[in-house]
Amino acid sequence: MAYTNIWEKTGLHRLFTGEVSGCEIFESNVEHHSDVRFKDIEYVINDFLGVSSHSVEVGHTEIYASTDEMISRTKHQLKIALVVPQGPLLDLANNYCSLMREQVFECDVFHTLEDARHWATSKT
Repeated sequence: MAYTNIWEKTGLHRLFTGEVSGCEIFESNVEHHSDVRFKDIEYVINDFLGVSSHSVEVGHTEIYASTDEMISRTKHQLKIALVVPQGPLLDLANNYCSLMREQVFECDVFHTLEDARHWATSKT
């Protein structure tokens, strides 16, 4: 697997490294959605800075948005930060966030982990 879930006091930092597939991201989503700690967190930071290659497609982002929308019915509020360098993953991250507009979960794309953490942990 090319991801690590790092549970924090009020959130989850998901660190993706190396080669990442669309299926691995989905598996990671299922894993953290079913974890008992998920109900208590306020944010998820998806950190893609260490990704060297990927096989994620637009169709995957549609699945992620759809499942997050379903989860939001029971979880309600959650901030989802995507930390993505320039390149092909940036277009996919922006597509996911556009699909999440008008949904319960807030979503935004960042280029630095510091900016993502500041946004995710701020009370708005």
